[in-house]
Amino acid sequence: MWGHLGELGYAGLEVINVAGYRRLLPVLAVAAAAAVAAGCGPGAILTSESPDQAVSAALQSAQTTPLRMSLTGDLGLDTASLGNLPASIQTALGEVGNGGSATGQLAQESSARRQLTASAAGHSLTLVEYDGHGYVSQDGGAFAELSEALPSSPVASPSQLSSAVAALSFQDQGPATVDGVSTEKYSAAITVSTLEKLAQDLGGSGSGSSELAPVLAMLSPYVTGSGSVDLWLSTTDGSLVRAALAGSLTVDVGAAASALAGLGSSAGLGSSAGLGSLPTGSLGVTLSLDADVSDYGGPVTVTKPTATSTLPAMGGAMGGMSQWMGSFLGSS
Repeated sequence: MWGHLGELGYAGLEVINVAGYRRLLPVLAVAAAAAVAAGCGPGAILTSESPDQAVSAALQSAQTTPLRMSLTGDLGLDTASLGNLPASIQTALGEVGNGGSATGQLAQESSARRQLTASAAGHSLTLVEYDGHGYVSQDGGAFAELSEALPSSPVASPSQLSSAVAALSFQDQGPATVDGVSTEKYSAAITVSTLEKLAQDLGGSGSGSSELAPVLAMLSPYVTGSGSVDLWLSTTDGSLVRAALAGSLTVDVGAAASALAGLGSSAGLGSSAGLGSLPTGSLGVTLSLDADVSDYGGPVTVTKPTATSTLPAMGGAMGGMSQWMGSFLGSS
């Protein structure tokens, strides 16, 4: 039972299918960088709006407005107490190691054309979305095209974004000057429960977060931690000048595995006896991400890559990504 149920549980954590890739990118921008960019319209006076109104309008514009963004991030993993993991998970964790630092550059021409290049420890990965097609290049090599077409509607609706912002509950922290730009700062605390609600609110209409919501719901009793997200919006036009995310969490893997085993047994899937020991220990994760936006609303062009090969959907593509992540983070 555990072998079967464990594969299902870990699959939920490891695999995001190609069909959800394009819709997931704006969601990741909201959850991890707080926004790809922002805009409340020329002459917007942020202090006359509620935090929810200012941030919601910003995120809505972020999905389609041309922009560039520079990213810096750090990921830390503490796996010292983990034991009895399936071989596939041990391999994946071994490749990623204890995490590392990375930088990135995002160029967005429109909601249908984006390019993200991430670099760390002498390695790079470039992802391109172009009119419904996805492309991947490692270390500046030739591009491979994803075998599945990307969804045609990547943007979240205004109601979805409003619900997500309400779940995070941003607070106005007052004026601040960032790189000579007059801004208004907005901050929100992040907990496991707010992330779960965020995934649920953005999970409608088949967005990529619909795959995250059940995973968060399953893990929430076994996760502790917190974080924060800060946004600095220009008081001139409402555009995002800077965003920062920081947080840490601990997952009690042993307790979660035992609970899954118990659920499988009660569902008539059998006992874990004879199928090996359940995982034990806890996984610690720390994350920080800073983003600076430039060329908001300016001329940004994303070029369609020429693919020389095709990446298989689902497992094949993720297998390649896992190997790349090992070289990307392992030596950092």
